[in-house]
Amino acid sequence: MSVEFIACPTCKQKLGVISYVVKDSLVVCANPRCGTSLRVVSRKPLRVEEVPEVETYHVDYRPESYG
Repeated sequence: MSVEFIACPTCKQKLGVISYVVKDSLVVCANPRCGTSLRVVSRKPLRVEEVPEVETYHVDYRPESYG
């Protein structure tokens, strides 16, 4: 499995995203001080955007964490 790296848009922490993570997947910044929820917007090139906090307030919200 290949890993692509990208910086968190909030804290600039380097994040490794495994190739099986698809577009629109939710991930969490690995920096414990940040913990920002991120959505994969595109895979080629790899881009993520911050998820508004309001969107994280539901039962099925379980993002993966990558570091």
